[in-house]
Amino acid sequence: MLAAWPVILVAAGWLAWRYAPSWWSMAGPRLAEAGARAWPWVLLVAVVSVVLWWYVRRVASPAVRHVRRPVRRAMVYWRRMPRWPLVASLPLSFLNLATRVAILPVLASTLPDPPELWPMVLGSFALLYSQMILPTPSGAGTVELGFLGGAAGDLGSRAGWLLLAWRFYSNGIGVILGIALAAHAYGWPALRRLARRWGDPH
Repeated sequence: MLAAWPVILVAAGWLAWRYAPSWWSMAGPRLAEAGARAWPWVLLVAVVSVVLWWYVRRVASPAVRHVRRPVRRAMVYWRRMPRWPLVASLPLSFLNLATRVAILPVLASTLPDPPELWPMVLGSFALLYSQMILPTPSGAGTVELGFLGGAAGDLGSRAGWLLLAWRFYSNGIGVILGIALAAHAYGWPALRRLARRWGDPH
């Protein structure tokens, strides 16, 4: 995270400075029209987001107490560690960001008439990294509404299929690999115990 956050903030600033006007001219009218047309869904997503935020805070509060001590210990080790691993991880963080953002433009390149590239790159970045501040899981529907509403441009009649493919490549593969590696390292019984502990807020 020490390497990723600066890269994300710099990329966000540069993309917004360079392409926000062209992105807004491409996506703004479509998003406004979609929001007006689908206002019941927008309201439902807002309510679900608030409920999920409240629930996640209840579930996370006991976990935060357990995590606090290891985080303090990690900060002590971080102060002692050499700086070269952190510096070396910056280009890798940029590569991770660039390849994740490129997934949507690559998928959209299969369309007969894909949207303009760089505004779509900004839309892809916004859809991906807004999930870091939106309620879990992965934006709780807000990202999907933005995607289908035109945040990355007009994706035509295949927008639904592109959404499924984009979700699979940007989130699904990582989740599947993470679960498989955790099961290999710790075993399924340990994962089941962990899931039960997370599912019980008390």
